[in-house]
Amino acid sequence: MGCAPSKRGSDEKSLQGSRDSRDFEAERIAAMVLMANPTVEVTIGNGIAREPDFMHTVLFVFGGPGSQKGVLTQELAHEFDFTLINIEDIVFSYLPNKVANTVADISEIQEMLRRDSGVLTLEWILSMISAKLSTSSNQRFIIDIVPELTSILRSETYRNGDHDKKLEHFERRHPVFFAMELFVSGEERMYEAQNENDARNELNTKELSPELTAFVRGIDEADKGRLEKRILNYHKCARPFLKYFNKTKRVVRFDLKVPHNPEILYAVRKTLTDFGFAKNNDFIRVVLFVPREKNIIDIDLAYYRLRKVYLSDICPDREEPLVILLI
Repeated sequence: MGCAPSKRGSDEKSLQGSRDSRDFEAERIAAMVLMANPTVEVTIGNGIAREPDFMHTVLFVFGGPGSQKGVLTQELAHEFDFTLINIEDIVFSYLPNKVANTVADISEIQEMLRRDSGVLTLEWILSMISAKLSTSSNQRFIIDIVPELTSILRSETYRNGDHDKKLEHFERRHPVFFAMELFVSGEERMYEAQNENDARNELNTKELSPELTAFVRGIDEADKGRLEKRILNYHKCARPFLKYFNKTKRVVRFDLKVPHNPEILYAVRKTLTDFGFAKNNDFIRVVLFVPREKNIIDIDLAYYRLRKVYLSDICPDREEPLVILLI
């Protein structure tokens, strides 16, 4: 009586292959985590004044996928007392009035933009931003003019047209100090390849920087396709604005080298400080109570600027009630 061939050998090979795949993925993730973040390169245009009018300072910020733009603008708003103005807020807050309140919520606004992209124009957006600047009591503003939402990005009347003329008109009332461009080396080549109707279906990583190449190879094909599409849409919208500011050499370029590089926060902070921007002094103070000194043995007191104080030095009488004043 014959015996059926055992599946044990094939199962063991399959299991080993699965283990090898998991080990490879674990090593790849570990390498990304342990790899030192590359230094952000900063290039400052020579058309930027070194002594700006700090009574009313306007900055534009541009950054595509992985640029940390969202986190960065929130940090700057807190640390340097900037007021953030972005196009999504403008559209969702003021567009209903423009169309006689025919839309009631965000989903209806997006649906209207999909049906009629001509309702949204750069001239109207800039006029709304101008109104916010004129009525605000703040003195520093960051304007995020490139939208994240596809429904806004697809608006031909917003992306196309004479950007120079409209921005010049805007600057007659609100001069822009400079524009910040956050980018990753090589991503522009991704945009240009798509724009040239490259016949290849996959990205030629030889044309990218080593850091971006390593990042692109680490994501699956579906995510890679979405990433390339988002980068393409961003550059289509951002290029006319950056071209305008580059004419007067008023662009500060931050090359992150790799997407999501946390070093960008330090680089932008230092750049603004070098330009004379003072930080907001409204810091949060923390008092940490521990019962025993060994509880803080692993805390780097110097790094966190913590000072160790013994309660016995403040209140030697154990029966005396302790009053703590937080200033």
